[in-house]
Amino acid sequence: MLLILPFELQAQLIESDTFQDPNKKMVSVPVTVSDREGRYISGLKKEDFSVYQDGVKQKITFFDAYEEPVNIALLIDTSGSTRDVIKNIKGAAKDFIELLNRKDQCLLATFDSEVKILSPFTSNHQVLKLSVNKIKAPERGATFMYSAINQIARKSFANVKGRKVIILLSDGKDFGGSVTKDELLNLLEESDVLIYTIFYKTDPTQNLAQQIKKYRKKKKESPAAIPAQVVYVPNAQEVELLEKNIEIEAVDSLKKMSDTTAGRFYAGDLPDLKKIFRRITGELTQQYRLGYRLKDAATTNGAAAHDINVKVERPDVVVRTRGKIRTKQS
Repeated sequence: MLLILPFELQAQLIESDTFQDPNKKMVSVPVTVSDREGRYISGLKKEDFSVYQDGVKQKITFFDAYEEPVNIALLIDTSGSTRDVIKNIKGAAKDFIELLNRKDQCLLATFDSEVKILSPFTSNHQVLKLSVNKIKAPERGATFMYSAINQIARKSFANVKGRKVIILLSDGKDFGGSVTKDELLNLLEESDVLIYTIFYKTDPTQNLAQQIKKYRKKKKESPAAIPAQVVYVPNAQEVELLEKNIEIEAVDSLKKMSDTTAGRFYAGDLPDLKKIFRRITGELTQQYRLGYRLKDAATTNGAAAHDINVKVERPDVVVRTRGKIRTKQS
């Protein structure tokens, strides 16, 4: 007996040259199908998929399964908290470059209180490896993670065609940036960039002053209440609670970025990075794409969001794709 497993999926609304009727745009639904171990499932046909918009079954008018080059921004956290692990990160970055297909384009960037583009998009592995050698962690500094992702997604990918992916290596902590988590997630819902996040632990004592400030702000305690010349030293219990809360928030942020864009979240020790990179690069080159006509695209009053649900007639499969479609009046 064939088990039908429903999955709530997300889709990106795009203009299509396939259909010229202005009242019937096509919704393009990129789909990744894997088993419970994360291995890609090939050989599926159009008949294996069912697509529903707002609970109503749609006629699949386009189907393709293919491998294509990928445009990848490898974004590495080099804030002060990464100082002790930066050597391992550089080694892992070179391993990742070796795994890229020759037609894949890769941009290498780091961030702390600012974004540094060490190499623009290129398929030259030697150039990328030489750029990795430039990576270094500052002695101190803020971590503007949300701002960095915002900049890469908006600017670096602005004129890039094809599949767009950010692979983020970070401890997930953000301090002092101009972009909030909610603002970034809203941007990513409208973006066509997938984000794969890789979390690794760092020294919890780094950036402690900034962590305390952020913690006290949440507790609605005024830092001004303590004289400037007095150094606040938290007790052991406060430090333990603070570290736990910060790590939970960091992991939650990374997961939400990946979930919103249909990427994937990974957590592991740095020695596991090569294995993680191999899984990511293997998945990125293989994808199904479904399409159906959106009948109300030109008559929607303002903007509207539609829920997408996809069913796959295979047992024990995992299916992922992008955010809810949003339509705007033409």
